[in-house]
Amino acid sequence: MDGKQSLILNSVAAMVWTMRSDGGTQFLNRRCAEYAGIRDDDCIGWLAAIDPAAVSALVERMHSCHSGERFAAMEARIRRSDGQYRTFFINCSQVAEGLDREAEWCATAIEVDDVVHSPAPFLRSNDDFQADKAGRASEENFRKIINALPTLAWSTRPDGYCDFLSDRWLEYTGFTHEQAEGWAWAAALHPDDAKGLEIHWRTALASGVAVDAEARLRRFDGEYRWFLFRANPLRDDMGNVIKWYGINIDIEDRKRADEALRESERGLRKIINTIPTTAWTTRADGYCDFLSDRWLDYAGLTLEQAEGWGWAAVIHPDDAEEALEYWRAALAAGTPVDTEMRMRRFDGEYRWFLIRGNPLRDDQGSIIKWCGTTIDIEDRKRADEALRTSEFNLRKIINAIPTAAWSTRPDGYCEFVNDRWLDYTGFTPEQAEGWAWAAALHPDDAKRLETHWRGALASGVAVDVEARMRRFDGEYRWFLFRANPLRDQAGNVIKWYGINIDIEDRKRASEALQESERQSRLVVDSIPGLVAVFGPDGEIQGLNQQFLAYLGQTLEEFANWPTNGTVHPDDLTRHVETLDHSLASGQVIDFETRLRRFDGVYRWFQIRGTPTRDGDGKIASWYCLMTDVEDLKRIEAQLRNSKSFLADAQRLSQTGSFAWKLATDEMTWSDETYRLYEFDPDTPISFDLIRTRVHPDNLPALKQVMEQAKRDQVDFDYETRLLMPDRSIKYLRVVAHKQMDKDGQWELRGAVQDVTASRVAEQALSKARADLSHVARVSSLGALTASIAHEVNQPLSGIITNASTCLLMLDGDPPNIEIAKEAAGRAIRDGNRAAEVITRLRALFGKKTVAIETVDLREALNEIIAISWGDLQRAKVILRTDFANGQILVAGDRIQLQQVIMNLLRNAIEALNEVEDRPRHLLIRTELCDDGRVQLSLKDSGVGVGPADLDRIFEAFYTTKNDGMGIGLSVCRTIIENHKGRLWASVDGTPGVTVSFSLPSIPGAANALRSTERQDKNTVRIS
Repeated sequence: MDGKQSLILNSVAAMVWTMRSDGGTQFLNRRCAEYAGIRDDDCIGWLAAIDPAAVSALVERMHSCHSGERFAAMEARIRRSDGQYRTFFINCSQVAEGLDREAEWCATAIEVDDVVHSPAPFLRSNDDFQADKAGRASEENFRKIINALPTLAWSTRPDGYCDFLSDRWLEYTGFTHEQAEGWAWAAALHPDDAKGLEIHWRTALASGVAVDAEARLRRFDGEYRWFLFRANPLRDDMGNVIKWYGINIDIEDRKRADEALRESERGLRKIINTIPTTAWTTRADGYCDFLSDRWLDYAGLTLEQAEGWGWAAVIHPDDAEEALEYWRAALAAGTPVDTEMRMRRFDGEYRWFLIRGNPLRDDQGSIIKWCGTTIDIEDRKRADEALRTSEFNLRKIINAIPTAAWSTRPDGYCEFVNDRWLDYTGFTPEQAEGWAWAAALHPDDAKRLETHWRGALASGVAVDVEARMRRFDGEYRWFLFRANPLRDQAGNVIKWYGINIDIEDRKRASEALQESERQSRLVVDSIPGLVAVFGPDGEIQGLNQQFLAYLGQTLEEFANWPTNGTVHPDDLTRHVETLDHSLASGQVIDFETRLRRFDGVYRWFQIRGTPTRDGDGKIASWYCLMTDVEDLKRIEAQLRNSKSFLADAQRLSQTGSFAWKLATDEMTWSDETYRLYEFDPDTPISFDLIRTRVHPDNLPALKQVMEQAKRDQVDFDYETRLLMPDRSIKYLRVVAHKQMDKDGQWELRGAVQDVTASRVAEQALSKARADLSHVARVSSLGALTASIAHEVNQPLSGIITNASTCLLMLDGDPPNIEIAKEAAGRAIRDGNRAAEVITRLRALFGKKTVAIETVDLREALNEIIAISWGDLQRAKVILRTDFANGQILVAGDRIQLQQVIMNLLRNAIEALNEVEDRPRHLLIRTELCDDGRVQLSLKDSGVGVGPADLDRIFEAFYTTKNDGMGIGLSVCRTIIENHKGRLWASVDGTPGVTVSFSLPSIPGAANALRSTERQDKNTVRIS
């Protein structure tokens, strides 16, 4: 083998050597010598480092191969320079003619100790590995060597330009050499790994550091498999990198094995990961210059304390002298260290350790350093001692293995199963002996497993197969059956050892994962958006089905979107400019535009797109999602209009809004609320600031409301007064509702309305009513005059109130003409109403027919409640209504019926005014009676009426009030009876009285009332 070939093989990132057919070594590269701690030309020393059984098996395998198209592969242990054996995967191929006349085989060894733990080597073959026979020149010889290596190999120039890939690499990827040359080979990388591997590779090219990385590589059939990428630089005499040589090692099976073994070996890994292995180095004379952190943590020493010979302080006194003599002898002889001693832990406890060390030599063979490890063997010592006491203890340990284990003779006769196997199946050892264990197999799996097992017995190949096994309760679970043969020195199988690993949960998880992936695909396929894929220059590459259906176009038709009206004409220029900018700069696409639907309608879409890049960082394509935002646009416009309308409505109705966070006292006001309180909108709102505006007489009420809001789950509807800076009084009505905000905190939201004008009018009305009541008491009018005065009182009060309001608005500076005109109009309306009342009272007392019309009793009730709202508030009445849903239609005279309701409501308020020891409750209820009549009831909690007076209160001039005239209820009964109705009073044992009347309902209204549920039940208004 010439010098160039040796140089090349010394650069390969694996152990490589050549052999004769009898196993004798001809050449080994530097990695072999460094690993075994021997000279580059010490072929005998290299053979001594390989497991003897492996050498014999490999030679036997080579003799069984008859052509260069076959190769041998196996696993074997090779001793490292420190005396520790590590497991390697060895591939051996016949050397092509012309490479080396003496060497017949070329072998590589790749360490797999972290994945495979085999008790003995085993052989396996692969007909797909072939060696290239062509070539004559030295460069061609190199290619033959590389192609003979049973792995994927390649080389690049110093700048990373790939100029050679082995046949195995090309066969795996399905590339031609031209397709993979340069940087094109990166197309075979998985997209998720390409960027990371490129960064790693370019860093190595810049620094000259060896490459050791993992990534997925696409096979010719499209499947990705994990590979270990290893590469070393080849340097000239000046140290300059002149070439890179690398290999790709398929680690897919190792990856999968890691995943499959992870669950079953979790307990074992925990033990392995906690082994307190430590490392150290010394100079050639034994002076310790390095100790790992684990060593220092164990001993509780600092590096300064342990440096030199200070580490010897932790050796047990009984071991120290012998250990130091052994160490000095090893230093003098240069022989590897392999001894045991006890070492003191930081807490003073001594534990047994295995001390191993090997000398590191230079090219001349001189020792330049010692490297070693200290392995905690305390547990092993104790285990060995326990094992020596009894064979029973050995079986206990085997039975403690967290899986089912067994062994058989070479012919497959089962002679041992551990307790876990027996506990699972419910068998006795006698029931499982021989071949009887197969009774636990699932009938559908038994034949297949038996065939596989007998084939393994005949070939000696390791077993790795899945089957279902019956549990003691009859349930079948999936197990992984694994077994390896134990061979004697001659390579003959003397026993089989196996385990059964429960993989039922893994099977189910795998099925669940497949189902999850299927669901994920369905989700992606059903994305409710339009998806498009563009090339780096904007050319269309694909549209999803939803997009094509929306457009009503084919992919070819959409390619002309700039000119075929797909984009709205008003948006086209902006659309093109924005898209061109993103394509040129690589920035994310994000803008809105209108796209034409198949029926010609344009709708707004939000377009978002991101680029994908190739291994060189260039944009390969754009993925865009178009989301229909037409409805969102309309909602936003409606929201803007709603906000504008709300502001206008608040301004016109003199109503502001607010929000109060009860936990933090943080408040938010609308602009109208600021205007009502006459605060600057930029002023932070606080209760201290609010108190400066509240009338002093209303401050206690404000405090009570605040405390109640924080304490109770109630709504509020109350009035307060403000004392403005000009000493004027402003009346405000405050309505608020307590609720949880989005953060789960209590918040009070409400409205504030300026009711100053209304309250001034009510005060005038109240005074007019008082004056009218005084005149009525001192008058001695007849029944007709009294009735007229009684019934006309409300319209006259309205006239006075509205007239007062009109004067008040006209006296303003400047006068408020609009409100004054509205007040004058209401006065005219009330005057007409008074005239109509008089006309209808005349008809009532003159026994004339009333003016019959359709009356919505619910609407009439609401009007009367609104008119009497001030009286209810002043009397602090808690009003509840319980109305039937929908319209409550009766036939009658609307004015007269409202006069009846007004009279009954005023009587209830007057009765409640005398109550001081209980809440003042008033319930107004409407309902449909069984006979089809509509009934209205007013129930108060006032002073009530005696049983003897229940019928007399409806007689003319009979009254129970000190200032009453005895006219109202008499007139009410006359009106109700003229409407073919009935008016009566009743008591139910609770405070107060219930006054009710019933009227015939309009045909059809009864059915409507029965078919609807009641509403406004228990609606509370707090006055």
